[in-house]
Amino acid sequence: MGYQFRPFARSKQTKDPLPYLPHSASFTAFIVCHRVDCRQPFNGGSFYEHEGQPYCELHYHAKRGSLCAGCHKPISGRCVTAMSRKFHPEHFVCSFCLKQLNKGTFKEQNDKPYCHPCFEKLFA
Repeated sequence: MGYQFRPFARSKQTKDPLPYLPHSASFTAFIVCHRVDCRQPFNGGSFYEHEGQPYCELHYHAKRGSLCAGCHKPISGRCVTAMSRKFHPEHFVCSFCLKQLNKGTFKEQNDKPYCHPCFEKLFA
């Protein structure tokens, strides 16, 4: 019995754990996250595909630059982009008082965001 090859899935998340490996009754595969320091096994579960390689959710978002700079967890849905980084809206906060900020209504000092009152108090 020969191997059957299937191309990579083009969706962001792949449900089939073996979309591009040879399939046969005698062939078993062990797919892991492509990131060398992770190697999390998928064991038949779903994984994310980026540039033709399988990734766990965390490293898929890290590779795509969609991890929150505040909590370091994946962002899906709305986000705030500020200071060349992405944040969950609730994690874009003043570095001093931790009040939630809005894009465009903050001051930056040493690559950290501050609300106007804290910025004036600390740096004026």
